[in-house]
Amino acid sequence: MKDSKDKPEIDEIGCLEAINGLYAYLDGEMNDPESIAKFEHHLEHCQACYSRTELESALGELIRKSAKGKAPEKLQNRLRKLIDGI
Repeated sequence: MKDSKDKPEIDEIGCLEAINGLYAYLDGEMNDPESIAKFEHHLEHCQACYSRTELESALGELIRKSAKGKAPEKLQNRLRKLIDGI
């Protein structure tokens, strides 16, 4: 069994840094393994940031799913009128 001495030391990040990197992480744009490890380590220890990440992930999934459908005709007409008015 490994003890905590066998685990690599991970630098802590704060909530502000985690929130600033949230979308890069969720969009797969955070490529640096050290940054990913720091972000995930923060999520393991911060319920608020973990909850925010889960919310944003679920919201993104909902948007992706809804983008596959067609907007209602009434909305399309309103958008056309707005665009024509520009």
